[in-house]
Order: sequence, then structure tokens, then C-alpha cells
Amino acid sequence: MNTTVRRWGLVLGAALFVNSATAQEHQHEEHGSHTHGQAVLTFVLEGNEAELAFATPTVNIVGFEHQAKDEAQRQLVQKMIADFTNANWFSFDEQANCTVTGTDISSDLTAERTTQPQHADLNANYTLVCQNPARLQALTLDLATIAAGVEKVSVQWIVNGEQGARDWTPDSAALPLTAQ
Repeated sequence: MNTTVRRWGLVLGAALFVNSATAQEHQHEEHGSHTHGQAVLTFVLEGNEAELAFATPTVNIVGFEHQAKDEAQRQLVQKMIADFTNANWFSFDEQANCTVTGTDISSDLTAERTTQPQHADLNANYTLVCQNPARLQALTLDLATIAAGVEKVSVQWIVNGEQGARDWTPDSAALPLTAQ
């Protein structure tokens, strides 16, 4: 299958899954899916190609949602981007041999704006290749040092046609990527 077509299929599938899985949960929240203390992670694996997408309000990472007002805040924003670019905050089963092959990290705090954002988010998107995708059983998150304000991550996944969802908290063990 053409890689571009497959990738768009993964993105579309993930978007549809996330929207259907979280729409009811977020209807009662004041700001939609933008909730302090929470994040959303979507993982899609088809064959040996994978996409991981993570989104959270920047207040959970740097402590604010406005444009940096001084050098200390600018450094916090730069560190946030660097930490998520490094992609060391998540891992999979070692036997699956998954490697990050691309990153796309963006935030409302780094965008040039003419108005101040009322709510700023971080969006971290990763492309991966897993040499042994059949051995992919679990996802481990380590957000304590780079996003201490995240109290809960709503995780949704599609792994070779099987889908599931679970919540992660800082005291959670590895999340099984199997149907519930």
C-alpha cells in the first residue's frame, strides 16, 4: 500500500476513533477537550508503521497558557518543545523494536499570534516503525519529569484492527494494548 495513503488512513482512523470515543465524555466540560490536568493520547499501528499523537494544555507542562512574558518563561517553552521532541517519555515492549522516525511538535505558545490565546495546547505527533509489531503488547508513559501537571491521560489505540481505550495516571503501570 502506498505509504502516503496508509498514513492518511491511520490519521483518519485515529481521528474518527478519538472523536467517537471521547465525544460523550467531553460534552459536559466547559472547554471541550481542553481540561487542565488531563491529556489525550492516540496510538495507531498498521503493519509495522505507527503514529502516536499526544495533546494536553500547556499549563500541565509549563504552568501557563499565555505567551511567554520573560526569559524564564521563554526557556520553559523551549524546554517543553525539546523534551517532547526527544520522545523519551513513552516506550513500548523492547521486543517490538519500535523506533521513532519522525516528530512534529507544536504549541500555541510558539505560534506567532496577533492575539493572546485563551487556552494553549501542546500537540506532539510521532511516526514510528516497529520491526516486530506482533510483540507490541504495552505502552509505558513517563510524564513525571516533563509534564508533572498531567494527572490523567485518556489513551485510545488501534493496533492492527483491534481497538481499545484506557485511562493512565502517574501511578499506572504499563498500559496493555489489547482489547478489553
